[in-house]
Amino acid sequence: MTFKTKLLLITLLPLVAVSLLIGVTTYYQSTELINAQTRAVEERILSAKRQEIRNYVSLALTSIEQIYEHEPGGREAAQAQVKEILEQLTFDYDGYFFAYTLDGTNIVHPKLPQLVGGNWWDLKDENGDYVIRNLIEAARQGGRFHQYVWNKPSTGTVEEKLGYAILLDKWGWMLGTGLYTDDIAREVVAIRADFARSISQTLLVTFMITLAAIVIAGSLIAGVRFSEQRFADSRLKELTNRIFQVQEQERKRVSTELHDSISQLLVSVRYGVEMIHSEAGHTTELQTQAAKCLKTLDGTIAEVRRISRDLRPSILDDIGLAAALISLGKEFQSQSGITVNVSAEQTLSRLSEGAKTALYRVVQECMTNVARHSRATEVSISLTVGDRSLVLSVEDNGIGLPSPLPKTGGLGFRNMRERIETYAGTLTVNRRPSGGTQIKVQMPLDNQTAKAA
Repeated sequence: MTFKTKLLLITLLPLVAVSLLIGVTTYYQSTELINAQTRAVEERILSAKRQEIRNYVSLALTSIEQIYEHEPGGREAAQAQVKEILEQLTFDYDGYFFAYTLDGTNIVHPKLPQLVGGNWWDLKDENGDYVIRNLIEAARQGGRFHQYVWNKPSTGTVEEKLGYAILLDKWGWMLGTGLYTDDIAREVVAIRADFARSISQTLLVTFMITLAAIVIAGSLIAGVRFSEQRFADSRLKELTNRIFQVQEQERKRVSTELHDSISQLLVSVRYGVEMIHSEAGHTTELQTQAAKCLKTLDGTIAEVRRISRDLRPSILDDIGLAAALISLGKEFQSQSGITVNVSAEQTLSRLSEGAKTALYRVVQECMTNVARHSRATEVSISLTVGDRSLVLSVEDNGIGLPSPLPKTGGLGFRNMRERIETYAGTLTVNRRPSGGTQIKVQMPLDNQTAKAA
């Protein structure tokens, strides 16, 4: 671990630790306070609703008490009159009374008349609660409350409801009513939101103070590290560029030696062997050996020329980048059997020799990768020269790169990127929609040369 990293940790870790400790303590204490407050609010509202429901039931009993006790006109007439009264008794927007026989048959329901006459003993709510069965049981126990979910008439949605049921034992009826409790949830949410805002403000102030200290300390240390890193990066790029230049110079030297020295020596030897072949006369064995030697020398000369061309193609220096790419495509097609289509525009003098070499090496590396890995049958090389920049594209129809695409690639991709970035260019690797791989290079041109042209 470097000294700068140790300094950064010693400076920032205590600040972060104190901030986290304060934040966690504040959060847990506030959470406990919120839970206690919301429980108290819920209990207070539920207690008020229970009392309200009891009052409504008392009013309903008062309304039907005389009819229930004396049954004027007989029981059936009295029950019909009570049903009519209960149908008319409503309160708030969603308050009403309902009645069921003790076997679960509905006899009064002003909001859901389709339930009247049906037996709902086995009716369950969304939570699996036997609503009618449990309300009848609450009524049998002397009048109790029961929580369930039910359709809310004003909204058409299913909400929590606090129900209360009593028993009209003389008629064998369960009489009930209730209030929806979704307003409790809304009030609890509002309370929690108020507390959450207060907690957030407290935590925000704490973290802002800590963050300011962290930013100041981190900025000072990061500034030092960034300047040193930028200096190191620039030196590394210079070193990389110098390595490429030395490498190209050495390749050019070796290529020249092979072409001008070794190749010429082999050609001279070939002339001598040709003379032996022609002077052999009727000596069949000597002619055969001379012919084999000639064949071997032809192959050796061709191989030396290929190596010389791969190391540093003379056509790149003599004619230009476009001609060198066309030559490279033809050579690759003849060696690999893969069809190569080359479309290259002349760059004239708008590229430095180093930039031309970098572009050529990128295409050379791409063709090597195609031959080794792509299983392609066709490759397209395109060099388009614009007003301010050029675009080089190498595409194949092979199996493509793995998914997901590698972020940095292998050594070959890194070398290609470093070569192009040396001349302010960019290199991207993409997967073609139709299959295969596309390597695209964008590089700026020499604007002063362009203006002169």
